[in-house]
Amino acid sequence: MENLYRNTAPKFKTVDSIEILPSQKHSLSNHIPVHIINGGSQDVVKIEFVFNAGIWQQKKPLIATLTNSMLNEGTTSLTASEIAEKFDFLGAHIGFSTSKHEASVTLYSLKKHFSETLELTADLIKNSIFPEKEFKTILTNRKQQYQVDHQKTNVLAKEKFTELIYGKNHPYSNSYNISEFDNCSLQEVKEFYQTNYTASNCHIIIAGKVDEDVLTQVDNLFGENKWLKQSELIDHTYQNIGSKEKTAFVCKEDAVQSTIRIGRKLFTKTHPDYTGIQLLNLILGGYFGSRLMQNIREDKGYTYGINSIMLSHLKEGHFVIVTEVGAEVCKAAVQEIFLEIKRLREELVSEDELSLVKNYFSGEMLRNLDSPFALSDGLRGNLPFGLDNTYFAKFIKDLKAVSAERLMQLANEYLKAEDLYLVVCGPKECEDALVTIN
Repeated sequence: MENLYRNTAPKFKTVDSIEILPSQKHSLSNHIPVHIINGGSQDVVKIEFVFNAGIWQQKKPLIATLTNSMLNEGTTSLTASEIAEKFDFLGAHIGFSTSKHEASVTLYSLKKHFSETLELTADLIKNSIFPEKEFKTILTNRKQQYQVDHQKTNVLAKEKFTELIYGKNHPYSNSYNISEFDNCSLQEVKEFYQTNYTASNCHIIIAGKVDEDVLTQVDNLFGENKWLKQSELIDHTYQNIGSKEKTAFVCKEDAVQSTIRIGRKLFTKTHPDYTGIQLLNLILGGYFGSRLMQNIREDKGYTYGINSIMLSHLKEGHFVIVTEVGAEVCKAAVQEIFLEIKRLREELVSEDELSLVKNYFSGEMLRNLDSPFALSDGLRGNLPFGLDNTYFAKFIKDLKAVSAERLMQLANEYLKAEDLYLVVCGPKECEDALVTIN
C-alpha cells in the first residue's frame, strides 16, 4: 500500500509557459469558416454555430435574445416537444446563448449519434417557424422575470453603472423599460432571424473527437449554397456618451442589502496594458485571497463577498468592483474600497504577493484550458478580436514580465479616484456613501 505523507505539502511549482492544443482552420464548400480542436479521450463532439446576431445588431431591445431562445420552439417539420424528446433520446444537449455581439447554438453529442443530432440542429437553425403562441408565452415569462429582477439592488445598480459609463441607449448598457415588452413584435423577431442567421454570417467551432467523417457530415448539411441566404448585414455604430456625473444613488427603501459598484470604462483585450491591468485587478479583488476580500470580508466583516472584474467587449471594456453590504456599513465599505485602490497607487506590491498572484493566475488559466471543450470556449472568445489560442501563451509570457513598479504606474494611470464612477443602490440612509474620495 502506498505510504501517504499528509503532513508534507506537495512541491510548489511555477508556471513559466503553457502548451495549448492548437486549433486548425477549415472551410465548408460554401466558405463558412470552421475552427477545429481535435482531442480528448471520450467519443463526444461539441459543435458551436456562432452568428453575428447579438444585442449590438438588434434595432430594438429584446429582439436578439428572443430570436435565439425561440430557435427550438418548432420547425417546419417538428414541434418543440418532439425536438426535446429526440435530443433526450439520443443523449444529446442543445444550448442557446446571446451576448453583446454574438448568438450561438451549441450541440453536445455522442459521436455515434452525431449524424442524427446534427440533422436536428440543422433543422432548428434553418427551418425555425417561431410559433405565435410560444412567442407570447416567452414574452410574458420574461416580462414577469424583469419585474422580479428589478426589485433587486444588484440589478438596479448594474443598470445605472453601465448607463453612466456607456450611455443609456448603448448596447453595452442594455437597459430598457418594461414597456419594451409590449412594443416587441413577432414579425421583428422573424426578420432578425432571416437577416442574421445565415451562412454568410456564421462561423463554426468543433471540439472533441473530430475526424473526416464529422467534417463531411457538417459540410453536407451546412455547406449547401441554398442556405447561403442573401442578406444585407449592417455594422451598427453607437455613440458612447459617458456621464459627466461620477456618482449616482438608486433608492430602494425596502432593500435588506445595499449594492455598491465602483469602476470605469477601459479597453479590450488587444490593448497593450490589458495583461497588466488584469494582474492589478486580481490583486485588488479578483480572487478569494485578494486585498478587498481580506479587508472588507475577513477583517471588517462588511460583506460575504466582494469582487473586481475586467470585462472586455469587442469594441470597449470596463473595470468594476461589486459588493453587497448592510446599509449601516455602506459608507464605511466605500471608504475602505477607495483606500485599497489608493494603496495600489502609492505602495509597491511586495515580491511575495506578486509571485503568489502571478502563479495563481497562471494556474487558473491552465485549469480553465484543460480540455478540448474548454479550449473551444477560449477560442470563441478570441476569434472576434482576430486572435486564436496562441493568445494564452503570450498572455502568460507577458504576465511574467509585469513588475511591481509597472503595476504602480498602471494604478496611477487607470485607477485615479476622480476617474472612477460610484453607484450605490439601497435605502435612503445609504446616500451618504456618495462621498468624495481623494
